[in-house]
Amino acid sequence: MRPRKPNWSTEQKLLLVQLVKARREGLLTGRHSCRETATNRRWAWDEIAEEISTAHPDVPRTGKECERHWFIEQAKAREAMVTQKSPTEHINPVTNLVLEILRLQRKDTEFRDRMEEDSTSCQEEEEEQMEVKYVPTTVTPFINIELPLNHTNNNSEDNAPASPLCPLSPSAEKKTLEISVLRRQERVLQLQEEYYSLKIKHLKARMLMDL
Repeated sequence: MRPRKPNWSTEQKLLLVQLVKARREGLLTGRHSCRETATNRRWAWDEIAEEISTAHPDVPRTGKECERHWFIEQAKAREAMVTQKSPTEHINPVTNLVLEILRLQRKDTEFRDRMEEDSTSCQEEEEEQMEVKYVPTTVTPFINIELPLNHTNNNSEDNAPASPLCPLSPSAEKKTLEISVLRRQERVLQLQEEYYSLKIKHLKARMLMDL
């Protein structure tokens, strides 16, 4: 049976909490379901244990021990926060530092929730307004209407006969159709460019939140 390790000294506790605060973003944020985040968190606890063991070689600690004791200190801090009768009541330095970390963690969580809410609403607006897909446009062919020579304009005071429209040559009609198609395609491309530009901004914002 292995001998039981000594309890954590105040110096070890204080060093543990200080190291947790220094690595707060890596240890206390991120999704627990993410395998990469869990691996990085385990490495961070091992690094903390190594630093504590170097500073206190008589009682070396493991990463699991450090993580377990951090949860114990959090529970003590929350209990002290509930039972504290007045703000001026003395709290030991370890608990005081843990409370500071918990306050920072709460602010980070609130900020991240606001960012996710803003991002979600922004994404919904994008999907409603910028659902643009390329659809080949159909162009109504140019219809050349030629009025009869004896047609008169009833609204004209002098009842002058209307002049017939000059028919377009086949080459001119073809160019007119091509210009119309190109203008519509240009508009579709502009809308697609705006859509993808907003999509890139949204993805960048999501990447920053996931860091």
